[in-house]
Amino acid sequence: MEFGTGAVKITPSHDPKDYDVGLRHKLPFLTIIDDDGLICGDSGEFVGMKRFDAHKAVQKRLEDLGLHKGKEDNSMVVPVCSRSKDIIEPIPKPQWYVACDDMAAKAVEVVESGKLKIIPDYHTVTWYKWLRNSKDWCISRQLWWGHRIPAYFVQIQGQPKAEFRDNNYWVTGRSYEEALSKAAIKFNVHPDVLSLSQDENVLDTRFSSGIFPFSTMGWPDNTPNLQAYYPGTLLETGHPLLLGAPHGHDGTIPTREAYLQRGELIVTIPRESWCE
Repeated sequence: MEFGTGAVKITPSHDPKDYDVGLRHKLPFLTIIDDDGLICGDSGEFVGMKRFDAHKAVQKRLEDLGLHKGKEDNSMVVPVCSRSKDIIEPIPKPQWYVACDDMAAKAVEVVESGKLKIIPDYHTVTWYKWLRNSKDWCISRQLWWGHRIPAYFVQIQGQPKAEFRDNNYWVTGRSYEEALSKAAIKFNVHPDVLSLSQDENVLDTRFSSGIFPFSTMGWPDNTPNLQAYYPGTLLETGHPLLLGAPHGHDGTIPTREAYLQRGELIVTIPRESWCE
C-alpha cells in the first residue's frame, strides 16, 4: 500500500458517486450536514458545529484517543460555488423529475423520419446516443429566480400535518385556484378546509426555456403572431447540450431545421409534461 490505509469511506448522502454506491448496496442514507452547514444527526459532541470546525474537532478527538495516524496531501477535485466561492456540500433534497422515455422516443422519431433535420448531420449520432439512454430529468432548482414549480403542498384543517416528502399531498395546477380545485376533488373535501403552499423551487432554466418559441408569440392565446411565426423553420444554436423532446405545446415541432454551432442545442418541451 503506497498511499492511505486501503479503507474507503462511503457517504451516500454527501457525495454523488457514493450515492450510486449506496443505491446498489442498499446502504442507509445518513445526513450529517443541515441546510445551514452545521453538523446534525447522530454526531455526538460535534452536533451544531460548523462543518470546518467539526473537521478540526474530529481530528483533535482522534489525536486525543491516540487513533490519528497522520495526514498526507492528496490531489482531488473540490466543488466550489461560482458565486460565493464557498465549498459545495452535496445534500439530498426532494426534487421534481420528468419522465423522459416518451419525449425521448418522439425526439428520436422526428429526426429519423426527417421531420427535424440536424445540421451538420454528424450531430445526430450524439442525439440518438443521448436520447436512447436518457434518464428521468431533474427539473427543480433551489434558486431565487425562474418559473416557480407549479406544484402545491396540501394541508387539511383538522388533520395532522402531512410530511413534506409525502407525494400524496402534492397537487399541480396552472394557478392556485386550479390546484385548489384539484385538491378538493382529490381529498373529497370542501376547498375552505384546505390550505395550499406553492413549492419554492423553480424550474431548471433550460427546461422552462422550452416554452420560449411559442410563449413570446402571445401563447396561450391563438394570436396572429403565433399563427404566422410558429412553428419556425430554422433554429441556429450550439452543439454540446441536447434537450429533448422537439415538440411544442400542441405536438408540433418548433423548427424544421436545427443548425448547430459551438454552444447549445435547446429544443422545446411540451408544457403538458410539467403541469399535468
